[in-house]
Amino acid sequence: MGSKTLNSMTGFGEHITSPPIEGYRITAKSLNHRNLEVQLSLPREWDHLDLGIRRIIAQEVQRGRLEITVTRIDSTPGRNGNWLPKAIEAYQDLLLLKETLGVAEPVTIDQVILHLSHEKSPSYQPVNAKDGLGAVSRAMEQLVKSRQAEGEALKEVVDALVREIQETVSQIDRSRPNATEKTRAHFLARLKDLIQEVQSQDTDRRLEEESLFYLSKKDNEEEWQRLKIHLTRFRLDLADAGPIGKSLDFLLQEMQREINTFITKETQQEIFQPAMSIRNTLTKLKEQIQNVE
Repeated sequence: MGSKTLNSMTGFGEHITSPPIEGYRITAKSLNHRNLEVQLSLPREWDHLDLGIRRIIAQEVQRGRLEITVTRIDSTPGRNGNWLPKAIEAYQDLLLLKETLGVAEPVTIDQVILHLSHEKSPSYQPVNAKDGLGAVSRAMEQLVKSRQAEGEALKEVVDALVREIQETVSQIDRSRPNATEKTRAHFLARLKDLIQEVQSQDTDRRLEEESLFYLSKKDNEEEWQRLKIHLTRFRLDLADAGPIGKSLDFLLQEMQREINTFITKETQQEIFQPAMSIRNTLTKLKEQIQNVE
């Protein structure tokens, strides 16, 4: 296989903005999803950038559930600690109010918080589109690097599972001629028994019916060849870069269908057991491919 890597659908990226739009943290998180789904959580001054952000995401990723969150970071000197004087002032105001009204109950923290929440929120000007989208792009760059790093580790696991399947396929290929001969011998023995059972005018017809029935039930050559074709296609696609998760998932479904049918028709133990091993490995492989972009 080539040296190209897969991209995972899970990852994380973060960017803290700097002048001229300092004071924001941008996080980009992606999870598994069949298609591309985008969810944005933006402060009001970023709302006008919604469409532009979605375009940036579509250029960078093809599949996954993307969550972009922009939150304000209060970077004004001293502002991070100015809540305490305000809380004290609110407490004193509430004390004075209760004394004036003659209310005996003490002032509670909930009342102080409620009082503070009634303060007018600061107003923010819409951020510059170029600066805002540039900041989102930097967060997306970190996300993409994260997905690529996880994809490299994922590819090692997938490659190992594919090698395991390929080795078992080769083992079965070596065993099939002998197994086929055993099946043929069993078939001939069954025919001899049948001839003795149906010595009559209908012997030829019965033999033909039994032969066709037996062969139709036990011939799994077609399924075996299709399995190997799909496996070859899978290995070729795996060596390619880009969003190949859907293609790999489809090929896995086809391989699982072929191996299941193959197993139901197989009678020889030296073939049946390795085929079961292939089916189990395909299940493990499918679990890994669910995370491939």
